[in-house]
Amino acid sequence: MISPGNKRLFLIFLFLLVAVFSAQPSRIWAQASVNVSTNDPVYRDIDKLVAHGLVDKIIVGQRPYSRIEVARIVKEAMVHLPRLQDALNDSNTPVERKEKLQARLDYLAPIFERLKRQYREELVQLGALVGEKSWYSFHPIEKVEAEAVIADSPAEALPVSNGLGEINAVINPLLDYKQGRHLIDGGNLALETTTWLRATNYFAMQVKPRFQLGIGRNGTPDANRVDILNLYGKFWVKNFEVEVGRDNLFWGQGAFAGQMFSANPRGFDMIKISNDSPSFLPWVFKYLGANKISFFYADLGPEQNFPHSYLVGYKWSLQPLSFFEIGVGLATQSGGDGSPPASFGGRVRDVLPFDQATGATQVQIGNHIGELDFRFRIPPARHLEIYVEGNFDDNHSPFKNAHQAFIDDAGWVAGFYLPRLTDSGNVDLRMEFHFTGLRFYEHAQFTSGWTLNRFIMGDNLGPNALGLYGMVNWDIDTRNLLGFDVAFESRSSDQWTVLDPEGEFIFQKVSDGPEERRFRGGAEWLHRMDGLPLQLRARLAYERVQNFNFISDNDRNNFLGEVGVRIDLDRWTKFPR
Repeated sequence: MISPGNKRLFLIFLFLLVAVFSAQPSRIWAQASVNVSTNDPVYRDIDKLVAHGLVDKIIVGQRPYSRIEVARIVKEAMVHLPRLQDALNDSNTPVERKEKLQARLDYLAPIFERLKRQYREELVQLGALVGEKSWYSFHPIEKVEAEAVIADSPAEALPVSNGLGEINAVINPLLDYKQGRHLIDGGNLALETTTWLRATNYFAMQVKPRFQLGIGRNGTPDANRVDILNLYGKFWVKNFEVEVGRDNLFWGQGAFAGQMFSANPRGFDMIKISNDSPSFLPWVFKYLGANKISFFYADLGPEQNFPHSYLVGYKWSLQPLSFFEIGVGLATQSGGDGSPPASFGGRVRDVLPFDQATGATQVQIGNHIGELDFRFRIPPARHLEIYVEGNFDDNHSPFKNAHQAFIDDAGWVAGFYLPRLTDSGNVDLRMEFHFTGLRFYEHAQFTSGWTLNRFIMGDNLGPNALGLYGMVNWDIDTRNLLGFDVAFESRSSDQWTVLDPEGEFIFQKVSDGPEERRFRGGAEWLHRMDGLPLQLRARLAYERVQNFNFISDNDRNNFLGEVGVRIDLDRWTKFPR
């Protein structure tokens, strides 16, 4: 029998499921649309539109956005542009403020021009631009991306166990957060292409292969490989979309790492159901504001300790106010060949919020992470954004042992983003603090931990670590963007044990291990060619590592040099033209 408390939780879960089907779409006209990589520069352009007060409805905690969702955001910004223009044309506006408004509009103009060109097809479909609508669209070679990377930075396996759980993860901070691309210590040459199509308003698909030549150094094996980074189809059904295939997920508020899902691993082989754009729930629930609700089921592949274990996750993000967003989510890793047995009912209960909220013991058949995040925007302070993300790993007694629940078994991200350090917005600043507890990402039965092909699915810190990050971006002019980033990371190799006096679950340190510390700095330049669909990118980075590989006095210097080119061929290859 389900307790009354569990029944209430079940009704909440059922309500979220029904909400996906009954939510009112945020745009009158809708269609299936392929997604835009979370590493694409368009996300910074969107940040700037928000920073100038032109976008009210946006969910940051669930990405990637689809092309049609990016177009919806651009259309909203176009509609709201008079918020700046009217004040500029008002004779009562002080001259000094007019100068600032003009500087802001001058800065925004090339952003709008770029977005209107890149997303013209979708903007025409939404009625934001004049043009002929088509029932199909084929982009055989939308873009080609080539890169050359030279790295003197060996990968490192995290300690398999700290006595509380296990994880099988490899990190290389100078080369990570690239959506599972297997860059190695040495020389890397790669070529990627993107192909997508839309057939009617109800189906779209994308494929993105990568061809890589990797020449290892100092004993690192070569990595000559062909990978399918993305291959999926999307179906639009009434108010929601169904996605089937390999695609990336980013859930969280951080710039480069959500602690549940980030840009670190490859795409998931999954089935996902969600509302593409923020929608409003029916009846009185419309006062909750814009919502985005997602559910997915993914196969984690053969490299898990229980091959083909599955991952089930869902998240509900809502925006009750234009300047406030809150999200809650849960993901469960379970199953696979040789995994702990369970009945069908037990597995269903394991992915519902019953046990995670009430303290029932179901941990033995699954590994769980729950998430709570929020983002608060302060428009008078040049749209300063403050965000916090808390993730809670397999703890069932938060009121019994708060330290364990919120520190030892938790991960945290806290940061702020000032998108207009200058009034026009051509310089922005971001600072973030990341923390992971003793057992975060580890598990006793699912000894691969929170990983996919040995890439951590969330924060690359791994367990029992902390990081500080700072980023500054400067639009030198309409063609050139210069970015600087610094980081400090500390990872522990201490060993622990579990004591259980009188039913208490207590962690006790057994031994001190070397603490690995990394100090990192980098600079990146992005150049857009005038009149040509061409982008050039270059990056240099340096990292000082103390106690590398958790060996005392094993210090080293790591280096990275990277150049890339992106050619947008869509204007010549798409159909219809």
